[in-house]
Amino acid sequence: MSSARRILAVARKSLSQFRHDRRTLGFVIAMPLLMVIVFGYTFGGQVHDVRTFVINDDVGSGNDHFADQVLANIAGDTLNLVPATDADFARTEISAGRAWAAFVFPANFTAQLLTLNPTTIRVIIDGSSPPIVSAVFGTLRAAVEKAFAGGGPTLLSLNSDFVYGSADTRFIDSFAPGVVALAVLMVTTIFSVIIVVREKSAGTLERLFSTPLRPVELIFGHALALSVIAVLQSTVVLGAALLLFQIQVVGNIALAFGVLLLFAVGNQGLGMMLSAAAKNELQAVQTIPLILFPSILLTGVFFPLEAIPSGLRPLSYAVPLTYAGDALHSIMLRGWGPAEIWLDLVALCVYAFLTLLGAAVLVRRQA
Repeated sequence: MSSARRILAVARKSLSQFRHDRRTLGFVIAMPLLMVIVFGYTFGGQVHDVRTFVINDDVGSGNDHFADQVLANIAGDTLNLVPATDADFARTEISAGRAWAAFVFPANFTAQLLTLNPTTIRVIIDGSSPPIVSAVFGTLRAAVEKAFAGGGPTLLSLNSDFVYGSADTRFIDSFAPGVVALAVLMVTTIFSVIIVVREKSAGTLERLFSTPLRPVELIFGHALALSVIAVLQSTVVLGAALLLFQIQVVGNIALAFGVLLLFAVGNQGLGMMLSAAAKNELQAVQTIPLILFPSILLTGVFFPLEAIPSGLRPLSYAVPLTYAGDALHSIMLRGWGPAEIWLDLVALCVYAFLTLLGAAVLVRRQA
């Protein structure tokens, strides 16, 4: 048999394995299509629906009401303008994370402009996300320029009032918490996905279950071992972010470390659950992109959730990295504590409990 025929024979043998494994064949066809569709709808998306309060105390003069003119020229869906009467209330809402910004027009706004005296629009803003800050100020400046395009008053300035962050907050500061969580997700999940299926392939699982060992003990034993790796990895990624890039940290770094460990436990459970459901290592490896892909695109790691299309945004809240990233962002850039991030903590606890339980149930079926 010639070399070419032997090569073709090996190729046919490999392809026949894919033909009999419909799950793998479906993955090969569907995954690239899914990637193209989601990439197309998420990357390059513009920030929209940014909740912004408007406190308009401008009384105007005659037919002139410059505050209304500015607001009328805020076009598009970048900002979701919500009327309010109290700047202190708006600031409290922003401080609690229920809004991003507020525009405050003073009572003498129109009168000052008509008499060519300087005046300001006070912008109260959560500066922990530079893309949001850029979108808010960019939209407001465009509206001001359009309102006074006919050569009107030019003595108007914007007064920034940062609730969190500052004008010096860097883009790397805003996405570093999500990247740190993503790094933990990648390593803990990849290790966990292959751990059970490898024992099945090697026949170790059957021998273990011939002893008094119970499935739940097996899962928690693996989880304990992987937690040691998670501790090491969390220390490395947080240390690198702090020492190499001088990432801004306002809150408790120990709490941030605890969030990473809790997230890692859930990832371990998910990996072992998917590993237990897989028939071989090839099927187990296929689940890794299915975990990482939505985690990268739909969780606000590299851009705010407000930049994700509204139709896809509900999916973001089904991805655990959304809660880990939000908790780390709030701790590191806003200085929040457990009382403020309790919803994220509950979501991560439920995630860890359900995935570890699911892994134990699926492994038990192998016994």
